[in-house]
Order: sequence, then structure tokens, then C-alpha cells
Amino acid sequence: MKLFERPKCFSEAIVLVTNFSCLLGLRIFEYPRGHPRPILSLIYFLFVFGIYYGGSFNIEKKYYSNVRLMKLEYFLYKIMSYIVAASVILKMLLGWWHTKKFKICYKKIFKIDETLRQLGLPVNYDRIYFGTIGMMTVWITASFTLSTIAFIHLKIRTDIFTSVYIILLVTYSITVNFINIYEFCMFVRCLQIKFKLINQFLCENLINLSTNKIKLGIFELKDYAKIMDVEQRKHIFSSMIQVHLELCKVSKIVCTILGVQVAWEIGSIITYLSGAFYYLLARYVMHQHEIIGVVEQTTLTLSLSLLHIFRAVFMSLICKNAADEGNKTIEIIHAIYGCDADTDMQEEIQQFGIQILQSPVTFSVFGLTLDHRVLTMILKSVTIYVVIMVQVSITLESDDSVQYRQF
Repeated sequence: MKLFERPKCFSEAIVLVTNFSCLLGLRIFEYPRGHPRPILSLIYFLFVFGIYYGGSFNIEKKYYSNVRLMKLEYFLYKIMSYIVAASVILKMLLGWWHTKKFKICYKKIFKIDETLRQLGLPVNYDRIYFGTIGMMTVWITASFTLSTIAFIHLKIRTDIFTSVYIILLVTYSITVNFINIYEFCMFVRCLQIKFKLINQFLCENLINLSTNKIKLGIFELKDYAKIMDVEQRKHIFSSMIQVHLELCKVSKIVCTILGVQVAWEIGSIITYLSGAFYYLLARYVMHQHEIIGVVEQTTLTLSLSLLHIFRAVFMSLICKNAADEGNKTIEIIHAIYGCDADTDMQEEIQQFGIQILQSPVTFSVFGLTLDHRVLTMILKSVTIYVVIMVQVSITLESDDSVQYRQF
């Protein structure tokens, strides 16, 4: 499809993200279209990771060899380099392994779209598609700006080649981590749109099925139920329930194929924010080991911290709104069909209600529900880790028996 052409399905709406994932080595690419190349994709992403892994440690060793840091900072930077490398290879492997499941999700969403269109509902992905274009534009602009600041800072200590290489390595790792979260959020956003479409249809468009086209409010639907054709109402009710259940299945598949990446990313956010706040405390509160270019490094630290916070807030809000929209359906169905005299429909409503109560619409990874509780957990964890690191750092700095170790 052309760049600014309106997408017809969800797979077209996030085609830029999919292509970018293939370029980064996070997905099996197809050439020609419709012919996946798993072996070539595996070779490609191992080659990309080899360049990243081999260069990152050598370049960082060269950079930090002339930098005076606190004793704990040497350890933290070393650990962070291993965590980031493990994060990259893990997401590459999982993306390669789950490529077929991504296609299954696309097919299920496409079938759901067909059902909704048969009921006369408009399926529109313009906001997701153009929002993705806008997000990628902002991401490229922000990356270029931060890379310029980083280059100015790095040029003080290293040569041009090393500075550019470090910027490319860091940008690659951040992009890999960002794109997984963004893709997960786009899946959740798609499900939220469909849940909302179902709820609006049940609340507003259902009353237009009468030949008289009587306009009634939600509180008058019980009286209107006597006029509406019973078979027609049963068909609409069954279709809506089926679509809702299919959306719930898709949500579980998405949490399965992207659950490890999301959980790892939450841990990475906690780790980075803890290290960033410790760095700021060490530079501006503890005033130990002043380094050259502290203003530029502080700017980068704050910018990346805001980026991590934005990702956590963005993900938790989207997941919470989608879950609330999905769980709202049963309330609307009870308002519309609750007093229906038809026994079969009452039983179907009861079964659907039990299913929602036993397994409500949620987005969770390894038992962690993705809503405002994620933000609370991140805040608590970062606070605890920063306090611990400050106490350990003070102890290490006052202990002369602990020697500095270079990279």
C-alpha cells in the first residue's frame, strides 16, 4: 500500500512497524511477499546482533577507560551493558519465534472486521495508521536531537568514529526496546476500538433496526424490546457475544507472544530509572567525582528518563482503557436484554456474564495486570533501589580496601 493511503485492515495499519521490526531483526521477513524466509531471517538477526554485541563492549571499554566514576557506578554500567545485550537478543529470538502467531492475530482481527462490516459497523484504522506515522516521525526527530547532544558530549573524550559508533549502538538498543512496547500498545488499541464499537452499537445503533426507526434512549430500551423482532435481536446478540469472545482470545494471544518482552521492558524501565536517579544524586547531591561534560550527560539522562516514564504511562493507560471498555459490554447487554422474557436468551446472557466474571478482560503478563498498578510498582521499586544504591555507594566510597576496577 502507498504511504498515505487509508489502511483496509489492521495489518496494513501497522505495516510500518512490521517492516521496521524486520529491518531491526525482530521478525521473519518475506521475500517475495507471502513467502517467509525463516533461515535467512535467523542468519540476518544473528549477524546484526553480532555486530551490536561485539562492538558495544569494546567501544564502551574504550570510552569508560578514561572516565573517573564512583566505585558502584563501574559495577552498574557493566551490569547495564549485559542487561541491554540480553534484552536485545531475547527480543530478537522471541520475535523470530512468534512470527506465525502474529499472523494468526492478524487473521482473527480480519475475520472480526468482516463480521462487524456485515452488521453495518464502520471499521476504521486511520487513527492507528496516521498515529504510527506521527510517532515514528517524532521518534526520528527526537533520536536525531539526542544523538547530536550525545555526539557533542562524546567528542570530548573519544574520536569521531567511536562517538558515532556508540550513538548507533545505543539508538539501536533503545529502538528495539521501544518498538516492542509500541506494537503491543497498538494491538491493545485495536482491541479497545472494537470493544468500543460493540458497546456503541449496542447502546445506539441497535434501536435503528426497527422499520419505524424509532429513536429511544438507553433507559427506554426495555419497552422497545417488546416491539423489536425477537429473531433479529437474538442474531445481533449472538453476533456481538461471538465477536467479544474472539476479541478476548486475541488479547490472550497478544499477551502470550509479547508478554515476555513487555515484562522484560518493565524491568528495564525500573533498572534504568534507578540508575538514572542514582547518577543525578551522585552528581548534584553527593558531589563526588566531577566529570567533564556533566551538563550534556545530565540532559541525556533526563531525556531518556522521560522517555522511559512516557512508555510506562502510555502502556498502562491504553491497557486500562481497553480492559474497562471490554468489561463494560456485559453491563450494556443486561440493560438491553435484562428483562427479556425469552428463556434461551436469558440463559445465554447468564452464561456470558459468568464468563466475564470468571475471566474478565485484562491485559497481564506473568500475573502482573497492566494498569495503574504498574506505575505504582515502578515508583516503589525505583525508590527502594535508589535508597539501597546510595547506602551501598557511601559504604564503598568510605572503604579504602575496595579498589577501583576498570572496564
